[in-house]
Amino acid sequence: MAETLPAAKCILTVDDDISVRATIAAWIEDTGYTPIQASSGVEGLEKLAQHKPDLVLLDLRMPVMDGLAFLDEKKRLGDDTPVIVVSGRADLQDAIRAFRLGAWDYITKPIESFELLEHAVSVIFERRDMALKIRQAEARYTNLVQNIPLVIFSLDENLNLQFVNRASQSMLGFSREEALESPGWLLERIHPDDRDRVRQVLQGSLDDCTLTFSKTCRLLHRTGRVVHGILKSVPLGSCDAGYGRPVVEGIILDITDRLMLEKYLVQKEKVKTLGAISAEVAHEIRNPLMSIGGFARRLLKKSPGLAEAEIILGEAQRLERILDRIRDYLSPVRLHRTAILLSDVVRDCLELLSPELDANGVSPSLDVEPDITAVEEDPDLLTQVVINLIRSTLTTLAPQGRMWIRAFVSEQFLHLEIGGDQAAPVEDVEKVFLPFDEGGDTIGLPFCYRLLRTMGGALAFEQRDGKGFYTMSVPRGEHGPTGFKSQR
Repeated sequence: MAETLPAAKCILTVDDDISVRATIAAWIEDTGYTPIQASSGVEGLEKLAQHKPDLVLLDLRMPVMDGLAFLDEKKRLGDDTPVIVVSGRADLQDAIRAFRLGAWDYITKPIESFELLEHAVSVIFERRDMALKIRQAEARYTNLVQNIPLVIFSLDENLNLQFVNRASQSMLGFSREEALESPGWLLERIHPDDRDRVRQVLQGSLDDCTLTFSKTCRLLHRTGRVVHGILKSVPLGSCDAGYGRPVVEGIILDITDRLMLEKYLVQKEKVKTLGAISAEVAHEIRNPLMSIGGFARRLLKKSPGLAEAEIILGEAQRLERILDRIRDYLSPVRLHRTAILLSDVVRDCLELLSPELDANGVSPSLDVEPDITAVEEDPDLLTQVVINLIRSTLTTLAPQGRMWIRAFVSEQFLHLEIGGDQAAPVEDVEKVFLPFDEGGDTIGLPFCYRLLRTMGGALAFEQRDGKGFYTMSVPRGEHGPTGFKSQR
């Protein structure tokens, strides 16, 4: 197959003198370039737009539109084609005006040596090729920095942003323009419990340019949800000893998914261990319980109304129920996965619960876009989980309190947050999902927790600033939202 040769560069010569134009065009062709000719500035602009030449050789003194007017209009149009002025007058003021209007070089006529013109042309082509390579490198660098899934930032001596990339939008919900316009934006995004520690680290890096850091911290998304991250410095190219560091440059990595997976694996091992222990011990516990319950019944038969026997029997039955809940909690769950939209599940749940919500005067705000909610899960089990989370939030809602439901995605998971204004904070958050508390007529938070872990997801509860919210997470659909159809 014949090799395709690169197209010859094209040079436009604009001159009202036909003999000069022909001479220059002949030299252009002999040099291996493609010539184009124009007899005036007006025609030159037309040829410039039509042929997109690589270079313009321009005379200044022409009727209709002279060379300076040509340069002025070319600049106004935003055209960046290089121009060499070839003028019959060696006028310093003309040269200055031409350079101000964008000319790259200035040669006087008559051209005594075409070697001089050839040198000027080759230098300009080299400059233009170099400038093009620099622009391409800058574009690649900018594209990389702006689209890499890490927040890249630079802070000044007052810890205000000098630079941040577009990842601030996807990770924290703020456009880079909003972030740059907000003084102290980065520290404001740090969780209040971590803010002083992070401020000390950043200030220390300003005071001592040799210090680097890599700290885990929690950040707050625009919606209020917590994003777990690693704040890491980027070493500067040079640092003079004894001088303060003028800026702090660094990155923020979102490790929320990683922490979730780690917690899931830890919980999976805990449940596996608990299951092995409970299977071994349950029999040994139930036998004494049966004996204790039996003796209590015999005592009550002999002495009806004996308070001590009634207490013993009641406690034995309570222990039996706890063992049953642990057994149910640890029993395998069968999943019937299908392609669904979690947004449909949420709307169905709200429709089912509308009498309860209306009776309490609650109308949850909904921010669940179908485009991001594609999953492959058991719709019946997901419905039970969502209903239970809505009801649990409703029971703790403050009078006239607000409830919300919103969905968001991370790299691997789809998250659904159900929250509201609390009447009172939960005393022990760690016990929310333990299967030992009695009461309730739903499948219960512990079983919701168990179901989501079986699906490969997670369930978390947080409370902050008088608000409590559950966040359920399930793996995202492998084929994306285009492979799923709403059933509504």
